This record gives sequence, C-alpha cells and structure tokens, in this order.
Amino acid sequence: MNTAFLFIFIALQVLDIWTTLKALKLGGREVNPVLAKLFEKFDPLATMVAVKLAGVWALWYVDLYVLTGIMCAVYLWVVDNNLRVIKKRA
Repeated sequence: MNTAFLFIFIALQVLDIWTTLKALKLGGREVNPVLAKLFEKFDPLATMVAVKLAGVWALWYVDLYVLTGIMCAVYLWVVDNNLRVIKKRA
C-alpha cells in the first residue's frame, strides 16, 4: 500500500516543483517561510529538488502508509493552490 502512495507522492512533488516555479515566474511568492528563506540564498529548483528528495526518502524510510497518504492529500492541496495562483496571474 505504501508503495502506491509513494509513487503518487513523487508525482505530486514533481507537480509541486513545476507549479511553484511557474507561480514564482508570474510574481507569486513561496508561502513556506523556510523555503522562502532558502530561495533567497540558493536556486529555487535545486532547493526544491533537494527538499523533495529528502521528503520522499523520509516517507520511504518510516514506511507508514497512513502518513504517506496524509502527505499526498496535503500536496494535492498545495498543487491545487499553486494552479489557482497561476490561473489568477496568467
């Protein structure tokens, strides 16, 4: 069960990276204060890839399908929010 959720989570991470970069190019802002601070010092794409890889590894390591499912739901909301920002600014 966790393997299926992990694949969904990975897909959502890719979508989050793409939609976040698109929203930033359109004048949006990163609402996560930790990432926003990191974006000031490092390339946003490289930062997000590193953070996303760490998140995927952590979910794989703990192997709790309930937690992975919850994180999928959270990132489904994040991607949806990013798409709303893109639509509003495009």
